[in-house]
Amino acid sequence: MENNPLILVVDDNENVYKSLLLNFRQEGFSCLWAADSGQTLAAVGSGRVSAVLMDLSLGREDGIEIMREVFRLRPGLPVIIITGYGTFEAAVRAIKLGAFDFLAKPLEFDRLLEVIGKAVRFSTPSGADPAREGGDEPDPRLFTRDPAMLELCRKARRLAATDIPVLVTGESGTGKELLAELIHRHSGRRDRAFIRVNCSAIAETLIDDELFGHERGAFTGAVQAKPGLFEQADGGTLHLDEIGDMNPATQAKILRTLENGRLRRVGGIQDVPVDVRIIASTNRNLHELIERGRFRRDLFYRLNSVLLHLPPLRERTGDILPLARLFLDEFMAGDSPRRLAPETESRLAAHAWPGNVRELRNAVKVATIISDSDPIGPEALPEQFQAGDRARPAPGRLDAAEAELIRRTLRDSRGNKRKASERLGISRRTLYNKLERYGID
Repeated sequence: MENNPLILVVDDNENVYKSLLLNFRQEGFSCLWAADSGQTLAAVGSGRVSAVLMDLSLGREDGIEIMREVFRLRPGLPVIIITGYGTFEAAVRAIKLGAFDFLAKPLEFDRLLEVIGKAVRFSTPSGADPAREGGDEPDPRLFTRDPAMLELCRKARRLAATDIPVLVTGESGTGKELLAELIHRHSGRRDRAFIRVNCSAIAETLIDDELFGHERGAFTGAVQAKPGLFEQADGGTLHLDEIGDMNPATQAKILRTLENGRLRRVGGIQDVPVDVRIIASTNRNLHELIERGRFRRDLFYRLNSVLLHLPPLRERTGDILPLARLFLDEFMAGDSPRRLAPETESRLAAHAWPGNVRELRNAVKVATIISDSDPIGPEALPEQFQAGDRARPAPGRLDAAEAELIRRTLRDSRGNKRKASERLGISRRTLYNKLERYGID
């Protein structure tokens, strides 16, 4: 048993430990018991513990403070919190302080075993990028070597196993939707729907109908009942993107649904139960919107149980060139591999990236279309990367490449111009101007 992962159970009830011991042994884990802070820190200090399963209710001792001491002794050691009735807020606080996960009493052993397995794998150094762990290969835009981003990905994966609402903030193009998808993929809801709604893209007069649905006869043209996105995401995850652009009246309805787990369709007289995990995101300053009366303070505090802030690309410059090479490999898949010339990489590294990772991906995509050489020279980069008397491709060639890029993006977006403009990193007005300029229908 000495080579098996060692699980430390911190609980002042010995019967709980004995019950878990029998089950853990059958699954190939060793188990150790601690009833107070002294025993806990002695066990952790031995260096043999792979994960800690801790009840926050430990007599007169503060479980949160014991967890802090554990982290001081063994930074990064996975601590799984057991929470009973009345300690949910403490469990949320523990997650914010770095707890790996929390489980509610009474414990379901299959669920506990799943979380323990993840925790043990997490505690085994592998050098892997946390954004790339756990099954399916994620979008390369979440690749990172930046310490702050690595910790953000770890925190997101720990939060995935909970149903706590998450608020993701960051500039446009930093990957807020990708982070929301990462949380969903690592959650217990991963086999159910993940639905994203861009709140800024829906007219105020239509958003209630989109989110909550309607009953037959609710308005002219409502010939049959229609479930909204909340109901379509039942059992899964609903990503409310750009929630800062939502009107306060709809915010109030979302708050009610979050608090009660029930909604009312437009024109309905009965509530409909829904089980949805909410991930909200925004590129706006919600504190400023609250002061201006444009965002509800109570909804902010309900969503802000956990805040994940994605740093802009200019603050993690070490990721620029690795990401550029990943995107190049992505676009050359199925073709002969190519490289970026040193001068090309120098210009990419020196750029301020106001459009963040989305702008970087588009820049590499344009370069692969314009250039057929290897390595790809800086003259193939978009206009903002060209300077003064440096060599530049003929304007006609640039226009043709840009037109082809727009056509491809529209095809990939199935003609949806809103989605196409987001993927291109430009506004819809700019896209419409370019469509007219190049005669694209």
